[in-house]
Amino acid sequence: MFRLILSRRGDAYAWFAALMIFVGVPLASLSIDISRMMYVRGHLQTAADAACQAAVDALDTSYFIAAGEARIDTAKGRSWARQVFAATLVDQAQVGYGYGIGIDFPGPKLAHCTATASVENIIPMTPTMHIVVETTSEMRVNRTTP
Repeated sequence: MFRLILSRRGDAYAWFAALMIFVGVPLASLSIDISRMMYVRGHLQTAADAACQAAVDALDTSYFIAAGEARIDTAKGRSWARQVFAATLVDQAQVGYGYGIGIDFPGPKLAHCTATASVENIIPMTPTMHIVVETTSEMRVNRTTP
């Protein structure tokens, strides 16, 4: 037994185990967090694009018929954009992130959407990742006369 205690043969396993605990496990969980962040960013960009397109699809039809000029119905545009945005991000509960969208109309035919998300990390005591994406869409409507 005394000879087993003085033997240095098993030292490599102890160092390897310590290396795996303090380096390997945090790197593995960091790679999972980065993959989740990239997944959320892709879905957030898709949702923002869809929401912005829904906002510019909200044509103010009464004004278009009366004046012949296209413009966005801002109330309807915001409502449609929020509905499409929420419907696109239905997986947020499974992945574990919170989201929000801001919609403004810099012109009568333009919609600008800014979407944000916060992704909680797997590693404890690390800051939450914040993702921001922006997109702009333009309404294109032509009036044809018979």
